[in-house]
Amino acid sequence: MAGGKETPRQKMIGMMYLVLTALLALQVSNAVLQKFAIINETLNGLITAGNTKSEQVLGQIIKDAGQTQDAGVLDAMARAQKVRELTKSTMKQIDDLKKKMMSASGTDKVDEKLINDHSSKVATMMIDVSSPDGKNYEKLLNDYVTQVNDLSKIQPALPKIAKAPKDLPLFAGDANHVNKSFLEFTFENTPVIAALASVTQAQTEVLDYEGRALDKLATDAGAKRINLDKFIPMVRAKSSTVAAGAKYEAEMFLSGSSTSLTSEFFKDGAKLPIVPDPSGVQMGKIEFTAQGGGYDPTGIAKKSFKAEIKVKGQTFEQTIEYFVAQPVIRVTTGNAPTLYMNCGNTVNIEVPALGTNYNPTFSAASAEIRKGDKPGRVTIIPSARKITVGVTNGGTKIGDQQFDVKNVPDPRYVAYIGSTAVDLRNGIKPNQLANLRFVAEPENNFKEEVPKDARYKIKRAEVILGRGTAGVQRLNATNENPDLRSWSSQARPGDRVVIDIKEVARRTFTDGEEKVPVKGSSGIIIIPIN
Repeated sequence: MAGGKETPRQKMIGMMYLVLTALLALQVSNAVLQKFAIINETLNGLITAGNTKSEQVLGQIIKDAGQTQDAGVLDAMARAQKVRELTKSTMKQIDDLKKKMMSASGTDKVDEKLINDHSSKVATMMIDVSSPDGKNYEKLLNDYVTQVNDLSKIQPALPKIAKAPKDLPLFAGDANHVNKSFLEFTFENTPVIAALASVTQAQTEVLDYEGRALDKLATDAGAKRINLDKFIPMVRAKSSTVAAGAKYEAEMFLSGSSTSLTSEFFKDGAKLPIVPDPSGVQMGKIEFTAQGGGYDPTGIAKKSFKAEIKVKGQTFEQTIEYFVAQPVIRVTTGNAPTLYMNCGNTVNIEVPALGTNYNPTFSAASAEIRKGDKPGRVTIIPSARKITVGVTNGGTKIGDQQFDVKNVPDPRYVAYIGSTAVDLRNGIKPNQLANLRFVAEPENNFKEEVPKDARYKIKRAEVILGRGTAGVQRLNATNENPDLRSWSSQARPGDRVVIDIKEVARRTFTDGEEKVPVKGSSGIIIIPIN
């Protein structure tokens, strides 16, 4: 098993190997042995990919080294070639061993016969002291690691591949395995397919070690040097916005790129799309919603993100700082910032700084909010004397807008003859009683600001024709225009009509009805008869 700085792939392979090895002492079924065949095939795929990558890295080292006479570069190239040749030779010897294993099972490929071979013939071949195969295999792995370390001078040095259980943290405390040798641990009581998978896994580690060595030598040889052939002047302004009469300050520099290489761009680890640029320079497109919060007293928040560009095996990093201005929420139209309780208050909540990107959502704990016909236009129906409306845009909290809420003002009760209000000082004539009606009228500002909530109706009233201290006639009216024609002949100058309003309802903007309390004497209208 590889030690040191293992790649995620190697850790995965190592865990597969440990699970595989731990199962070897069990009486495994054919189904389990078939899984070993699948693991073996998967590892062979990694071997093919590893060989291809190593050839590419070596090819680039040779290509770049050919452009210089630097002794250090040429030495690194020569050592990289030796590492590749050593790896090929080691891989071939292991392949020959695998062929011998299959031959011992009477086949030359991984087939049903080999998978179903439960015998220990291969285990004996690898462990028996009279057989050189196991000893040669262990020596081959150890010699490979020693030579690769010498050629690459990689630090820290690559550890042994042929590790005994005592060198593996997972088994170092296992009394059943800790005293076993590498060969015993790997091949003891091992069916052929399991032994084959173990050897294939070792080949993936050989290629992993080669990859690390070649990366080190590529750095030594300058194989990761980037040759630029495309240049463009760049300007980095201290501020993208400048007021009239103020100084514009910026830094100009030359940016280069290579048309023969493909760069990868990342923001905080997330890969960015590459956008075409007329200059031919590759550029990554950064686009995100700025997050608020942490504002200083001036309304500015300092933020940053990590920018990375990966090219030719190298990663260039820089922390980019930017500043987020606290958006100003502006409330316009309607009756804001004061609202009416349980009424449909229509307001516009705007954030001018967001421009066309403004597509908000709203929330409030003590109010119902209904979206209007355009972004920012809402109807707020409050149920508390003070409410806070949260404004969010594209998932980002913009801020809160507070509103004061006042109760609906009481209506005033007015009597009319036709369309003319009755003058309560001068009164009416007896013959006008037939045209008497009375209504509840909303307060003017309330009617102007929330007209759909300012609709009243008198549902019940007691009407009395009084004379002196006595009542001559009484009528329980269930509408605002009672039939008083019969009173015209009975009424005399000096009499009075008393209207005592008992029940009033207000129709809301949703066309529901809300009961309106009639307070004290405000619902009594006294009209003299003259």
